[in-house]
Amino acid sequence: MTTRSTGALAALLLLAAGCGSSGTTAQEPITSPGEQDSTAAATSSEASEWVEPEPFVPPPPLEWTGAFRETAVLIADAIRIEGPAPLIEHVVSSSDKELYERSVTTTSRGLVQVVKRRPSSSREIRVNLDAWSIAAMNEVVIVETAAQGPVQVVATGNVTWRDLDAHLIRGEQLQFAGAIGDDSPYTPPPGGGER
Repeated sequence: MTTRSTGALAALLLLAAGCGSSGTTAQEPITSPGEQDSTAAATSSEASEWVEPEPFVPPPPLEWTGAFRETAVLIADAIRIEGPAPLIEHVVSSSDKELYERSVTTTSRGLVQVVKRRPSSSREIRVNLDAWSIAAMNEVVIVETAAQGPVQVVATGNVTWRDLDAHLIRGEQLQFAGAIGDDSPYTPPPGGGER
């Protein structure tokens, strides 16, 4: 037998002696005797007490008004839309940075968004409030208030409002309101016409 084989055999015997059994196996978790009992009990109780979680049900939507649910067009120099949450979910406004300046701030009245037409732009500011199409020549202010109350739309300067039934209202200032919880669409006053 060569020296090299003898050295390899001695190393193998030393390695085998170091790997002798110490009374535990690699698959057993290392726990104290008290922990073994509680771990086994917890595992068996978890398996027998599994309860299927209830499915997520989203909360119902916040109440809203039906005043703006029928198609109408409103055009004015400036328009202010104000009302409680969820106003922002019902309003979509122009957002092109090249044409409009936009600011969003939080004040004591609530969340205030202001959209102004840039001096270099000839495009009106377009806003949708539910089914109403709104166009302002200069500025739109949208205020979602913290307080409860009606949704109000105040239009000033060369105001024209028209619906699909050919009702037409014109004036220098018009105000429209929708009570929260009232599903009735806005109906113009009898006769409509100039105001």
